Amino acid sequence: MDYKFGPHVEEKGVTFRLWAPNAKGADLDLDGPRHAMHKRDDGFWEVFVEGVKPGARYRFNVEGHNVPDIASRAQEHDSDGWSIVRGSFGIPPMDGPLSPWHQAVICEVHVGTATPEGTFSALTDRLEYFRDAGYTTLEIMPIADFPGKRNWGYDGTLIFAPDTSYGTPDDFRALVDRAHELGVCIVLDVVYNHFGTVYNYLPKYCPEWFDESVKTPWGPGIDFSKSEVRQFYFENAVWWLTEFDLDGLRFDAVHEIKSKGSDSFLGDLAKVCRANKPGCKLIIENMDNHAYWLERDERDEPVKYSAQWNDSYHHVMTYLITGEPKGGYDDPNKDAIADLEKALADGFVHDGDDEADNGGQNRGGPASQLPMEAFVQFVQNHDWIGNRADNSRLAERIDPRRGHFARFVTMLQPSLPIAFMGDEAWITSKFPFFYDLPEPFASDKAKDRYDQMRNIFNEEVEDGALPDPQDPATFEMAKLDWSQLDRSENKQVLENFRHIAALRREQIWPLTATRCLNAWSARQSSGIICTWQYEAGCHNMALNPTDEQIEMSFQSSDPSATVGDFRREGDHVWLGPWSALIWRS
Repeated sequence: MDYKFGPHVEEKGVTFRLWAPNAKGADLDLDGPRHAMHKRDDGFWEVFVEGVKPGARYRFNVEGHNVPDIASRAQEHDSDGWSIVRGSFGIPPMDGPLSPWHQAVICEVHVGTATPEGTFSALTDRLEYFRDAGYTTLEIMPIADFPGKRNWGYDGTLIFAPDTSYGTPDDFRALVDRAHELGVCIVLDVVYNHFGTVYNYLPKYCPEWFDESVKTPWGPGIDFSKSEVRQFYFENAVWWLTEFDLDGLRFDAVHEIKSKGSDSFLGDLAKVCRANKPGCKLIIENMDNHAYWLERDERDEPVKYSAQWNDSYHHVMTYLITGEPKGGYDDPNKDAIADLEKALADGFVHDGDDEADNGGQNRGGPASQLPMEAFVQFVQNHDWIGNRADNSRLAERIDPRRGHFARFVTMLQPSLPIAFMGDEAWITSKFPFFYDLPEPFASDKAKDRYDQMRNIFNEEVEDGALPDPQDPATFEMAKLDWSQLDRSENKQVLENFRHIAALRREQIWPLTATRCLNAWSARQSSGIICTWQYEAGCHNMALNPTDEQIEMSFQSSDPSATVGDFRREGDHVWLGPWSALIWRS
C-alpha cells in the first residue's frame, strides 16, 4: 500500500506528512531543528528532510501546539511525547492466514495482565501453553499506544504504535512470528470508533476529523464521510495485517461507527483488508446484529466480515447457568429456552435485519441463512467480567456441573468458540477496570465509571465500592494467577478443556471444512435438539439446560461425547440436569 499517513523512509531522508486541512501553519520539530512544512491541495502538510534516519525523534508543531504524529509507528515514551521514525520490517507477509477460519478456537488475551511481566516478550514465552491447551488463535486486546503504563486498551490515541509499556514493535513482531512457528494465529483488536480523550490532540489541530452531530459514548463521532479519514483507517488495518503479519483483526463496537458514509466505510474496510491479506480473519462487535456484514459468496467464503461476537448467545447461556437477571433477562416473560434454541440454530436471538423479530419465538430471519461459522460464541469475555461490580468469573459463581455443561455446548457446536485467558483452567483471577491517567482525568473517569456501572450495566454499587482503577493494586489484581495451575482441580479442568478441544478437531472440523447447508432444531419440554447439516454430514446435539432431569424421544447413533448424566432405552433418552450429548449422522 502507498501510505499517505506516517513517515515515509527513503534512501536519502524521510518525508513527513500531517493532515490538518484548515491549520494556518505546521512545522516539523526534529528535536532541535525545525522545518517549515508546505500545504498540499489535499490538506496534507509535508516536508522532506535529507539525512534523517530511522530512530530519529520528531513531532509536529501546529499553531503553537506540540503534537505527536497521529500515525506514529513508535513512541519514545508515552503517547504525548516524541514519535520515532520507523520504516518497514521489509519482511513479506504470508499470503494468507496460518489456518482456515473454521479451525479457530480463540483465546482473548490482554498483554499487560497475561503474564507477571506484562510484555510482548513474556507472552511470547507462554505461547506454548496456549497452544497445548487447544487454542489455535489468540485474540489480542488493543495494544495501540495509550496514556500511562496501564490500560484495558480502549483509550488508545496513536493506533499505529504498539504501546511502549508492552515493548517495541520488534517485540510484537517476534511474538507473531513465534506464534506462527507454533501453529497459532494472532488476531488483533483494533478501535476505529473513537480515540481516548487523554493526549488526543486531534480536536485542537484537526477538528475536521469529527462530526459534531454524531454522538457516541466517548463524544463526537469520527467523520467517515471524509476520504482522508477513511484512508487513515484503511492504512492502519493494512499496516497491522502486513507489517506485523497478523492473521486477522477484530473491530470494536462497529455500531458506534455511524457518521454519514459509515456503511460504505465498513464495506470498503473489509475489501481493503482482503485485497492486502487474502483470507484474513475479520471479526466485528456489532450490537445491531446486521447479518449483511456476514454474508457468504457462492464458495461459502465471507464477502466482508468473517464473523461477529454473538452477545445473544452469551446473554441467554449465562442467564440459564447463573440465574442472574442480566442481558435483558430481568423480564420474567422471556422464554430463555427458546432463545437458546434460536441462538444455537439461527445465530442471533434478536436478528437486526428482521423487522418481525420477537426474540426466540421468531425463526428463520436473515441471520439463519448464514453458516454457523459466522458467529463467535462465548460465555464470558473481558467485558462481562470487568463490567461486573465484583469483577468475578463464572468459575466463582457457578458449580462445576454447570461450568462443564456451558463449556461442552459452547465448544462442541459448529460456531467458533472464544474464551477469556485462564478460563480453560477455571483460573479465578478477576479482571477489574484499570488505567494510569493524569489528573483531573483519572478522577473524572472514576466518577464516570460509577455512572456506567449503574446505568449501563445495571450494577447496584455504592460510592467507593469499586476497585480504584487508578490504583496500581487494581492492575495487579487483574494479572492472571498462573500459580493456580499447580492445583489438582485446575489441572483437571485444563485437561478437560484439552479433551473438548480435541473432540472439536475430530468431530466438527471435518464438517465445517465443507459448505453449511442447513440447521434446524426441536424442543421437547425444556430440552433442545439441534442438527447442523454440512456437505460432509450432520452434527447433532441434545441438551438439557435446566436443574431437572428431562425425558426426550429421538433417534440417534451412539453419542460421540456426553457431559452430565445420560441414559437411553430405544428412542427414549433421559438427560440429567445440565447434561448434553453429540453424535454424527
